[in-house]
Amino acid sequence: MNRLYRRILLIALGVTCAVAAFAATGARAQDTDFERAPVLQASRILPPALVSGPNHRVQENVVNDGYLNIYTVESRFGQVRAASTAQLQQYVQELNAVARMEAVQKSDEFKRGVTEKAGDVVRGAKNLVTDPVNTVSGAASGVGALFSRAGEAIVGGGHSEAEDSRVKAAIGFSKTKRDYAYEFGVDVYSRNPILQQHLDSLAWSGYAGSMTMSALLMAVPGSAGVALSIPGTSELLNKVFRDLPPNELRKRNRAKLEAMGIASDVVDLYIANAVFTPREQTVIVEALEGMQGVTDRGAFVKFAVLTENPDLAFFRQRQAEMYASYHRKVAPLARFVPVGRTTAALSRDGTLVFNAPLDHLVWTRQNAEFARSVSAQIDGMPGVRAKHLWLAGGASPLARQNLEKLGWKVFEGAEARLAAGG
Repeated sequence: MNRLYRRILLIALGVTCAVAAFAATGARAQDTDFERAPVLQASRILPPALVSGPNHRVQENVVNDGYLNIYTVESRFGQVRAASTAQLQQYVQELNAVARMEAVQKSDEFKRGVTEKAGDVVRGAKNLVTDPVNTVSGAASGVGALFSRAGEAIVGGGHSEAEDSRVKAAIGFSKTKRDYAYEFGVDVYSRNPILQQHLDSLAWSGYAGSMTMSALLMAVPGSAGVALSIPGTSELLNKVFRDLPPNELRKRNRAKLEAMGIASDVVDLYIANAVFTPREQTVIVEALEGMQGVTDRGAFVKFAVLTENPDLAFFRQRQAEMYASYHRKVAPLARFVPVGRTTAALSRDGTLVFNAPLDHLVWTRQNAEFARSVSAQIDGMPGVRAKHLWLAGGASPLARQNLEKLGWKVFEGAEARLAAGG
């Protein structure tokens, strides 16, 4: 009896072990259905000139969050974080501009242009900004979020953190700063703290001086003829950013959105969203205005209202530019349609287009759930004949494989292709 009991016990134990082994194998197999966001190497994913240059060096380890590459940029001016390859390109250009700003400030021409009288004016104005109470009394935040508002002068809107204070605007400093940014070809509203520090310093030193910045650039060797061009912005729009203060940009944007027939309450919320810089908000409006004949553009604005951090704001800007380029250069779009917590566009031939300015899409559990949910929603839409995903960068092999199983045609390197003509 004992022998029989021991035999039954051994059989039961074997079955239990086999079940456990099978379950473990199944769990491992299930785990391989998803990926973890990788750590990449800058030297393998970037061109050499972007990895390092005379004024910067990108740290070798690059963290990817499943969507964007997060770069750490070293320079003799300090360290800065760039959340996407597009932002890295912008910041590298800005660091080169900072080097030229330093050269200009050290030049004899600049020092002669800033007279002692002008220096007194600058010091008094600077005190008004940094210590307004005493002066007056004495004188009289990833894209992963995808998956109190202040007033806009008289018409209502948000005062972005990227803007100068109202005091700086009142004393004329902000206008000089915009002029200098235009001459150096940089975004006056950039979130690059190194650029802002040096642009402020240059403007404080020279805004009451007697020499224009364009003349100084001509006088300093190596500075003339090398003005930068802000990516994605036409020369005409660059002049708009130079000439119009933020409150005037908001009025301009409001008028354009209302002319598109977008509901006033949606326009109010969009204009009041202070997460966007004045440039980001304006470029989005310009991109939408350029999509003549496309209906339901308010759907894009409605989801842009939900933007809650700087990385997502820059994402929205680039996304709007991609849709505008697709409409002009690839195929005319018919309308925007809401999809999940974002929006896509439907072309006139029935192709649903989702433009995503992502660096490297990884098949994480979260992305898989999002893709399946969105695909099911789109598959139920009438008139959709195909699903196209345009990625600024690329996708992992597993992500591409699974997206294709869900019926998506994936286009990689799309941002550059659209900029070049589709």
